[in-house]
Amino acid sequence: WPRTRVAEIVTRLTQAGAFVIGFDVVFAEPDRLSPDAVADVFRNLDEETRQKIRASSSTDSVFADALRQSRVVLGETGLPIPVPQSEAPPPTGIAMLGPDPRPLLPDYPGLLRNLPILDKAAAGRGLFSIRPERDGIVRRVPMIMIAQGEIKPALAFEMLRVGTGASTIQIKSDVAGVRSIAIPGFELPTDRHGQLWIHFSPRDPARYVSAADVLEGRVGPTEVERRLVLIGTSAAGLLDLKTTPVDPTMPGVE
Repeated sequence: WPRTRVAEIVTRLTQAGAFVIGFDVVFAEPDRLSPDAVADVFRNLDEETRQKIRASSSTDSVFADALRQSRVVLGETGLPIPVPQSEAPPPTGIAMLGPDPRPLLPDYPGLLRNLPILDKAAAGRGLFSIRPERDGIVRRVPMIMIAQGEIKPALAFEMLRVGTGASTIQIKSDVAGVRSIAIPGFELPTDRHGQLWIHFSPRDPARYVSAADVLEGRVGPTEVERRLVLIGTSAAGLLDLKTTPVDPTMPGVE
């Protein structure tokens, strides 16, 4: 989909009262359907027409405008190797109470970010990286991690921070490791590695709304008002299906 269509989804969800919107997706590369990209792809166009197409606004800038007008948290993912980093957005504030927890946190040598134009426009950024247990089943999800040397919040917890307007996430630890992570008014107990044991419920189709229905105006305040809305994928071919204790193929976004 062109980023203009993704921008329309964000705008419609915000108009319907969505509290915070989170993307379980990384927009790491420029939109290949942007006018400046397709101008050189179409054949049999005269140069004047190509120049007119190139002069149109990029779809990424349209998407960035939609992000600025909403409370949106963009997803990031850890990588096994470091990668060159372009200009980074301001990091989320991290305060530590107790011994340094870094040696016990999940640590990814690299970090895959979104395009700088999108990163700067978003209200927050969080990791959605998950490490299954040895048997391949997801039972715990890290709430705080290290990626390319930075302490980063998970996508879910960053959505809570943005929703409450907090500027800083506090990590509480003792000699055994991490005890909890917190924002003003809310503290979340974790294991010593900063991971949350998930109390999984059975799969519930009522949690889902179709992106097509959002675009066609069939989703209103009843479904999304004052809710945290996650945008992600459920197609098997995109390889984001996880095995949980209650479901062998649960979409990662759920």
